[in-house]
Amino acid sequence: MQGSTRTDKECAELPGSASNSEHSAPLTQPFSSDPPRRRVKDRGRAKYFHGREEVLGIVAELRADAEQGAAGDQGTTFLIQGAPGAGKTALLYRCAGEAARDGWIVAKIDSRALHDPIRMSECLDKPYIIQSERSVGATPWVASVSRTKTEAGISSVSRLLEVAAQEMKGLMLVLDEVQNIRDYANHSHKPEVKDTLNLIHNGEVGRPVILLAGGLGTSQKAFGRLGISRFHDGCIVNLGRLPASAERAVIQDWLVKDGGAEGDATPWIDAIARETHGWPQHIMCFVQPAVHIVHSNHGQMTPDGLEAVLRQGQQRKENYYLARVEDLEEQDRMVLGRALSTRPADASFRGSEVRGIFSGEYSRAEAERIFELIVHKGVLARTREGRFAVPIPSMHHWLVYQYRRARTQQQDAGL
Repeated sequence: MQGSTRTDKECAELPGSASNSEHSAPLTQPFSSDPPRRRVKDRGRAKYFHGREEVLGIVAELRADAEQGAAGDQGTTFLIQGAPGAGKTALLYRCAGEAARDGWIVAKIDSRALHDPIRMSECLDKPYIIQSERSVGATPWVASVSRTKTEAGISSVSRLLEVAAQEMKGLMLVLDEVQNIRDYANHSHKPEVKDTLNLIHNGEVGRPVILLAGGLGTSQKAFGRLGISRFHDGCIVNLGRLPASAERAVIQDWLVKDGGAEGDATPWIDAIARETHGWPQHIMCFVQPAVHIVHSNHGQMTPDGLEAVLRQGQQRKENYYLARVEDLEEQDRMVLGRALSTRPADASFRGSEVRGIFSGEYSRAEAERIFELIVHKGVLARTREGRFAVPIPSMHHWLVYQYRRARTQQQDAGL
């Protein structure tokens, strides 16, 4: 007999996890204590949240429907997908926080938890006891233990969820980077993963259970490869830029509440918004130096301070773009930039067009590999019409600029 111990803190980081709920369920705070003052994370919960109220309302309705539903109608999958930096993870945290305040247990899981009952048990904070090889007659023998809430020897995630959920008002499983489940389409654990996804998606756990998933624009396709091809109406959200009013409200909150800005912040908000275009990740690139500079200047917003904010924010934006294309060779970036240089930033195109451009430089197999990588990294995203586009217009301009600059350098060198 062997007991498991928690090896990954992330399973308990979200609100309402079992380890926290015994002391504070339902939680009165959506998360653990706020990060230190003036600290800004590029990924994770959003300290100031505006512009996603419609999504929060839909998830709240799903929880209510699951609580009131009859057997076989007590669960679903809710998918938030979009390009990197669209605020998916922040929205996941916000939805999770509201569920926890409503008395639901929230558990952050990874893709392994979809097929491994020990891993799922860890994420639910329920000690799992592995059955011994020793047996009495034909019955597996499990030594008695003094620990409580033990899920002893349950051999499947599906059955574990059915047992664990019985003592909960509702269970929300949060799976970020969900596009990675595509790896199970040709994996030995595919049957178990499909069973788990179907059990939740079809509301057959026997208690209210919602899988809240977030990932890149390829996430819906990844679900399809595992048998989840249809979602309930409104249960897929393609996240894009914030509305202008929400963008400005977020910037103002950071400047005033964290930076301590005094006086009219409109000039700074206008200048930052011209650089961020409603993109949450870009907003964070600029508000981090802005909060630091305003706070250092005792709340004063000077022209020199704004110039420094814009300079630092633009550098952070470029670092973000570089991170998106870091897995691409220089030649791959050049080919992509050349393809984009003939199209407006808001234009879309067929996937075959991009594949064709790369096929002119590489073998067909290599062209397909590069195209899939570009999509997987979120540099290109599928539109609702089934075409492709760079989801962040400013990144389109950056890729074209990098291509033209490299071409100029080559020409100057006589290449």
